[in-house]
Amino acid sequence: MSRPARIALIVTAAVLFLLASAGVARVLSANAAERSEVERLVAAQAAGNVGAAAAAVPGCREEPACVARTRAIVRRVATPGGAVRILRLDPSTTVALGATTGTARVAWKAGSRLPFVQCVRVEREGDLVSGFTVRLRRVGAPIPRQSACPARF
Repeated sequence: MSRPARIALIVTAAVLFLLASAGVARVLSANAAERSEVERLVAAQAAGNVGAAAAAVPGCREEPACVARTRAIVRRVATPGGAVRILRLDPSTTVALGATTGTARVAWKAGSRLPFVQCVRVEREGDLVSGFTVRLRRVGAPIPRQSACPARF
């Protein structure tokens, strides 16, 4: 193989590697954004802050049924003064190259109470080129600790 052909091959491989690395970084960034949104939600619930918990789900404050559901969840899980820890977060998707909607399962604990497990509907918009936007769409009441999220959540 001639020297110019080798150089072209090396440059092409380097460009492909950089593009793949950028794609992986975008996916990891979307996973981190999902975790951040879920943490914000459970922190508001644990603090007993219905307004902040409803605000974590875009459009929830405008829907009376959503606010009532949020109020019932907060009443059940509120642990004022307890530090919130995410014990486990199963993301809504592991690798998404484009827009997707899925269900995340979060196990969390506040203070000395037993852990709570909740299902959260998560929507990701965007793609690898433009980046992703993550929004929470629905929050479920706590489920038994060993349970999986329902298929139709």
